Amino acid sequence: MRNTKDGRVLASVMGLVAAAGWAVAEPLNFTYLWHLEQPIYWPDRLVSGADRTERAWESIVRKDGGAFHPTNNLRDIFGLADRVAAYQYRPRDAVNAIRWTARGGAQVSYSGGLIENITSLGNAGQLGYGGGWMNPFREARNWTTASGKPRLDIVVFGFHHPLMPLLDESTMRKSVQLYKAAYGGVWGTSPGQSRGFFPSEMAFSTRMIPVLASEGIAWSFVSAEKLSRACADFPVVFGSGGVNCDPPNRADQLNPAQGAGGYYRVSISRGCAPAEAYPFSLTPRRAQYVNPETGAVSQIIVVPCSQSLGWKDGYAPLGLSDFNALQTRNDNARPMLLVLAHDGDNAWGGGYSYYQEATPNLVSQASGAGYVATTVEQYLTDHPVPGNDVVHVEDGAWVNADGDFGSPQMLNWNWPPVSSTGVVDIPNGWAEDIRNWGVITAAQNVVDTAEQISVGQGQPVVMSRVLNPDGNTTGTERAWHYFLASLNSGYMYYGTAEDFEVKPTIACNEAIRCAMPVVNSGTDNTSPTIWIPQRYPWNPGSVNFGPLHGYQQRVNNGDFWIWTFAHDVSGMGSVTLKYRLDDDGVRGLNSAANDTYAGGAGVGAWQSVSMTARAFPTGNVYNNPTIDFFELPQQMATQYHTQLIGIRSKLVDYYIEAVDTRGNVRKSPIQHVYVGDGSGGSPGGPVVTVNPTTPVAGQPVTITYDPAGRVLASATSVLAHVGYNAWSTVVSPDPAMTLANGKWSCTVTVPQSATALDLAFNNGSGTWDNNGGGDWHFAVTGGQPGPNFVMDGVLDSGTTLIAQNGGMWLRAALRNGKLYLACPDAGEGNDHFVVVGRPPTNPGPMQSAFWGKGGQVARWDLFLADENDNDYESWFNAAGSSTTANVQAATGANGGVLEGVIDLAAQFGTVPESIAAAVALYPTANGSALAFNFGVPVSSDGNANLNPTDFVTIPLCSLTTAGCCPADFNGDTTLDFFDYLDFVAGFSSNSAAADFNGDTVIDFFDYLDFVAAFSSGC
Repeated sequence: MRNTKDGRVLASVMGLVAAAGWAVAEPLNFTYLWHLEQPIYWPDRLVSGADRTERAWESIVRKDGGAFHPTNNLRDIFGLADRVAAYQYRPRDAVNAIRWTARGGAQVSYSGGLIENITSLGNAGQLGYGGGWMNPFREARNWTTASGKPRLDIVVFGFHHPLMPLLDESTMRKSVQLYKAAYGGVWGTSPGQSRGFFPSEMAFSTRMIPVLASEGIAWSFVSAEKLSRACADFPVVFGSGGVNCDPPNRADQLNPAQGAGGYYRVSISRGCAPAEAYPFSLTPRRAQYVNPETGAVSQIIVVPCSQSLGWKDGYAPLGLSDFNALQTRNDNARPMLLVLAHDGDNAWGGGYSYYQEATPNLVSQASGAGYVATTVEQYLTDHPVPGNDVVHVEDGAWVNADGDFGSPQMLNWNWPPVSSTGVVDIPNGWAEDIRNWGVITAAQNVVDTAEQISVGQGQPVVMSRVLNPDGNTTGTERAWHYFLASLNSGYMYYGTAEDFEVKPTIACNEAIRCAMPVVNSGTDNTSPTIWIPQRYPWNPGSVNFGPLHGYQQRVNNGDFWIWTFAHDVSGMGSVTLKYRLDDDGVRGLNSAANDTYAGGAGVGAWQSVSMTARAFPTGNVYNNPTIDFFELPQQMATQYHTQLIGIRSKLVDYYIEAVDTRGNVRKSPIQHVYVGDGSGGSPGGPVVTVNPTTPVAGQPVTITYDPAGRVLASATSVLAHVGYNAWSTVVSPDPAMTLANGKWSCTVTVPQSATALDLAFNNGSGTWDNNGGGDWHFAVTGGQPGPNFVMDGVLDSGTTLIAQNGGMWLRAALRNGKLYLACPDAGEGNDHFVVVGRPPTNPGPMQSAFWGKGGQVARWDLFLADENDNDYESWFNAAGSSTTANVQAATGANGGVLEGVIDLAAQFGTVPESIAAAVALYPTANGSALAFNFGVPVSSDGNANLNPTDFVTIPLCSLTTAGCCPADFNGDTTLDFFDYLDFVAGFSSNSAAADFNGDTVIDFFDYLDFVAAFSSGC
């Protein structure tokens, strides 16, 4: 038994120390963000009564009376039992269940549209809602941590769930101000308004910072992957095992390289595998924006949310294996803050089991292991962010959205114009979501102009009247009321489903109805509205990937389009693209030269290109039968575009300048793009080559390293440091290389699950060549990651029973070169171990038992341990040291399972033919003897030593679909003529099962290979 203290006592003591203001060195901190949202489903004017948008109950009543719109079934949406609970009291109950911790709590984002809808249902006493629906949230806000911070922090939000990075600055501000206007009346005035902010869809851009800072926001949640992608050595892996969108552009990679092992990558079921730099991108830092006109700098704190672990937490109970892995790189003097962020009203993460069981269970387990449950405000008090810790955050949203995967363009809400066949066509194409931005851009200018005239007439906009229009509300205020309701990102997220595509037009038309009388009453001194300029492709002259490119790596020649929408009520004059070239191709965080219109040392003069105007079509251009534009927009912005040609290997700054017919001038924010050389570049250059040039999953690859002129030029021995999928697995030990003709080489087998090969080199004595921190990365073809094993303490499906002894058992499975082993978890006074050896070497000679246990154990390669006394589980290597390299582990609550995964090729350099394994039980006390009566398999000699004969040998082929006799085609364990007949039938019908050699082509070679296997007896 290891010496451990009670985790609750430890956590409480550390919390009190922190509350006293003392510096505390501590392990990883963690907290939650639960996002609750429903839009205004019909942002049209009420049929009768006040001139304002319709809310849920009003829509339901109208639908009950025979109305067709909205087509959504609002009774089902709002009446779902889990939502009724989540929208009123369940987050309060979850926080209440963890109040025993000194600092534990959570954050909630509760959208303005949801507030409006639930208020309407509560006032009507419908669908399970009451007039006091908000009181449980108010109660929880008044519970405080050890140093007086709210345990439930309801953060500020863009009221109608807008996609903030794509908004004009004035609308960003009004969206925040509207939520602030509602805050006290809904959530109470004590404690005061939150200092935090959650951007809808986790969509963030540094362009938001001046607005947030000026509105009293001290910190904002962001995606951790957006900090990671902005690192100089972000490990790009294409496909579901990595990024499924465009890789980051070099102009955004301003954060420092993290080096080998600096990224934590986890595959999630959304079709990607976020890579998060740790501890770098899981630690709150500062981000800034430079005003391009004045050079003034605005800053806020950015609080990163783990994309992968937030997703996992929303879909299944989360064990401690990820916490343990992250802790290996934690800076205890300034610990990571792991924010588990996800919807709190959808899927499993919106239900009773999540809030009332999984959340308190995880907090209890994690606290018992020494991890610190906290809140963001508490963390920032305990661990203030240094003023000089400034980082860059790449544009984009969280990875959850289908077809977006965190793309910096936010594609799921911003698909570019395409032809009728779906090919991107900036000058002539059309897409329904882009049409919406044209409608919104036009309405934006009308409403801005109305406000300018109203203010000039002594009638400034009062946000309380925008929130709740009444008889004193002005036309401009009413216009803002409708216009802000047009911006809900869900309208475009769900695209052509239901009647979402017409909703922005309806709201914008109402806004224009209210604003135009004001516009016509005064003089237009408002400059044109420019939608934030777009470009295609994202990486000109370099590699692009993702849904726009058919999920294939596409190297653009370097020419690229810049385009936008622009509009002015007085008519447009000129629209001009301004661009300049940077001298050294580097954009620094500490220099404003690239970020101001005035420029400075190292940047060239602005060059001007006139942009081509195009009247953007308002109708259903491609006659999509799922779209019904029964109401067309009253005004539509003009599309402007141009193509920059011939720029190569340059950093380009650019913006758009628009002038209306009255001479009012508007400049868009400055944006940046690095244009590559048009070749896509060689991943290894002359230093590192591989053969074949594109490695193939499951096959050998020869690695060659040329040390000439490099730090290992005089090395007498060189080792290859080999990893896969952005170092998610690493071959151990490093393979030795052989010197020939001045170059070092070695051959390794690429695992079947690999989609990328990662390389660095060393001399075995601490001298490394890691390509300046960037390492070398090569794409792998043929990788078939397939479904991953889930480390959650629950037995995975599809396992094979290897051996059993009473109630104790050992089960195994093999997927994608990864071996899964499981047994019942520790409990009833015993520690449980799964001991693994690799024949013929191990299990080997007898040696002292591990973990201070009594007796001897045959020499092992790895063992998986689960301690009886707490929720501790880990893999240990041949030396008995805890390891996370190439392995994963988890254990469940008592009565669950101990489970672990080994990436065989990464761990051993190749996939062995067999593995030997045994389940060993020892009483928890140190020096205790092997409980041989309960081991698996049954003890061979009935003594207190774990002998080689106490292991079971598992041929890995026995865990495959084909089994150890591939010619046993029908799988009945008997090789006979029926297998031959069944294969011929499958071959004749072109059945996928007849692809005997697995090359994805059913041809005569499959027939020859089957006959050879059948003739040889298997």
